[in-house]
Amino acid sequence: MWVYVLIIVILAVVIAIGTLLYMRNIRKDDIKTQYVKLEGIRNLPFQDELVKVKDYNLHGEAQSLYKTWQSDWQNVLKQSLVEAQNDLDQATEDVEKFRFNDSRAKTESANAKLESVEEKYKALSGEIHQLIDANEEGERKYSEAERLYRESKRDVLANGHQFGDAQPHLEKLIETYEPELKNYEKQANQGNYVTANKEIDEVHEELSILKENMDEIPLLIKEVQKDLPQQFQEVRFGCRDLKADGYDLEHIKVEGKLSTLKGKLNLVEPLITRLELDEARDILEDINTQLDDMLELVEHEVMAKTKVDHEKDIITDDLFHAKDMNYTLRTEIDYVKEQFHINETDIHQVQKYEHEIEGMIEIYDEIISETSKSMARYSEVLDNLEYIKDNIGSINEEQQQIQQYLINLREDEAEARENALLIQDRKEEIYRELLGSNLSSVPEKFLVMKNELDIDVKEINKYFKRRPLNVQYIKDKVNRTVILMNKYEQEAYEILQAARLTEVMIQYGNRYRRDDPDFNHKLNEAERLFRENRYKRALEIVRAALDKVEPGAAERIEKEFDKR
Repeated sequence: MWVYVLIIVILAVVIAIGTLLYMRNIRKDDIKTQYVKLEGIRNLPFQDELVKVKDYNLHGEAQSLYKTWQSDWQNVLKQSLVEAQNDLDQATEDVEKFRFNDSRAKTESANAKLESVEEKYKALSGEIHQLIDANEEGERKYSEAERLYRESKRDVLANGHQFGDAQPHLEKLIETYEPELKNYEKQANQGNYVTANKEIDEVHEELSILKENMDEIPLLIKEVQKDLPQQFQEVRFGCRDLKADGYDLEHIKVEGKLSTLKGKLNLVEPLITRLELDEARDILEDINTQLDDMLELVEHEVMAKTKVDHEKDIITDDLFHAKDMNYTLRTEIDYVKEQFHINETDIHQVQKYEHEIEGMIEIYDEIISETSKSMARYSEVLDNLEYIKDNIGSINEEQQQIQQYLINLREDEAEARENALLIQDRKEEIYRELLGSNLSSVPEKFLVMKNELDIDVKEINKYFKRRPLNVQYIKDKVNRTVILMNKYEQEAYEILQAARLTEVMIQYGNRYRRDDPDFNHKLNEAERLFRENRYKRALEIVRAALDKVEPGAAERIEKEFDKR
């Protein structure tokens, strides 16, 4: 037994030793990776980046930045890389002594220091590239600003008349940029690139805006001196012509507004002269907006007249059609309500429409009065016309429905009277057919149904004498009686047909009575049921008996009977 225990202990020791050796190899690989990383960082081409700065004037700001970058990088190499080297050496010793936790901590510390060095390299390289890019952009903007300066100076000298009284101010403003351009060169030569680039950004932006303003100034002067005064005159004369044509434009106050706008316009040219263009643009925008609003009001009056001329006659016809129909309805209701029961809602609705139509006619009279004047405000006329149009259409439709309702009262009463007469005639005719048939007697249910019909017809005729008559009630009453009448007629037809067919089949079957006692018994039974008014049951028995003695005979007799 102890042998097995010994073997197990030996195996455990071997496995433990193998595990330790395996873990040591893994840690060694990690440390080796970090050594490789350290050498890579030590060989980063930071000096190559710094060399690019040497192409500039290493004076002033450029020299200060160069020294700072070089110093920062050397400090990182001397401090962080040395510390990382020491951590990795210590980690190697710990691994050899199987102190894996200590080795891991030292390795992670070295890795953190190496990553911080990489970040520092990226930051310093970024600052160098940023300076280089800024210098290149500054040189480009300087060249562009120089060109804008020359072109602006040339345009003022060559085309001074286009700028009017603003020419001297422009010349003076342009000259202020010459020392600023020279200052850029001076700062760049002294190595103060950061200051130079900042100043040239501002100069370039100002010269770009100046060039845009110089392109716009002739247009603004033209708008002030020619375009807007011409528009003022066109509006003034156009409105005079419209007044002569009968348009009332007093509410637009054309002359007063034009005078105000002209006063504002007089403020613009001095602003342009002083190069206060933003304020000048704001005033011109306000003038154009007010002018557009005024023209929109004038155009609205013109469009209103066109619409009034187009719709006036149509709306007039609709309005007076509504008035005539309302009078007709009121007259007809006064007559009809003595004869028929009328919905109170319809009566009140017609009275309501009468007042509404009277109000619209008053508005219409105002329209006629306004349009007959020498000058009319067509926008107000159109508003009134559209009010009438919006309401009169629905009034005409609903009055038409009420008129149709009154017509239907008479038609429904006439139809109900006609149906009542048809019921009276038909029920008597059917009863006579029952009495004159081969039936032994009229079945009791037909007597009951006829009695119900007699009562209903009597009540209907009595109700017809009432005034005012509730047409809907009598119409429903007649319709229910018609349904009962149709049932009475259908069942009478069925019983008569059954009785006649039974009689035909019995007559046909008499030939088999003497030779077939059973068949004779069946026919006797059918005759007994026939005498007891049980015609359908009698037909079933005789049909079955015939099919037994002569198959197909009953069906053949039935077909011949239907053809009669």
